[in-house]
Amino acid sequence: MWALELAPMSSLGSGVHSVGGRERERFSLAGGELVIYDCTEPNDARWAAWLGPWHMAHGMFYAPTWETADIVEVFSRVAWNDTPEGMTADPGQRFDLSMAMYMQTVAGVGTLEVQSKRTAAELIPKWRGYEATAGEIWRLEAVPDAEAQPLLMVTDSAVVTLTPWDAPREARPGVSVRAAGIAPEDAAATFLTKVKRLDWRA
Repeated sequence: MWALELAPMSSLGSGVHSVGGRERERFSLAGGELVIYDCTEPNDARWAAWLGPWHMAHGMFYAPTWETADIVEVFSRVAWNDTPEGMTADPGQRFDLSMAMYMQTVAGVGTLEVQSKRTAAELIPKWRGYEATAGEIWRLEAVPDAEAQPLLMVTDSAVVTLTPWDAPREARPGVSVRAAGIAPEDAAATFLTKVKRLDWRA
């Protein structure tokens, strides 16, 4: 089991800053560029990013599987296809990504988790949800100590769980949504209603 996060190329600087990264190696790989950094936060890790023209895939690596060969092997498990609309990963015949999920932190909104509708069908409520452009939306029961009530969106091919949290918005860094007078649940609901399309392609 392994995990990499996808992000726009504009996030590279903040990613390097967040780990206190010091560039260790940089070279071409699979149509893009792989950069490996030694971290100071945490200081026992390396952070690596595969850079395409518009997006990047990145992840943390720890000893003993943090040597260059280990990192290259992970990033080479799939073929990356970067486009202005987004980045896809094709495992070919080597790996089965049918149980994969995609997680992304959205500034001012929360954590977005996307799964295949085929493998996550049991999460879909039996009653009708709110009809939005991309699919139906439901409010879920909040777990104990949760900051806000999570939301669920179902599209033609994906099941999306959005866990709101009191995070700053991109337009107002350092100012949380609650401090700006917006409930995290409302910020999350507004975000989902603005999503025009969300597909899971196996």
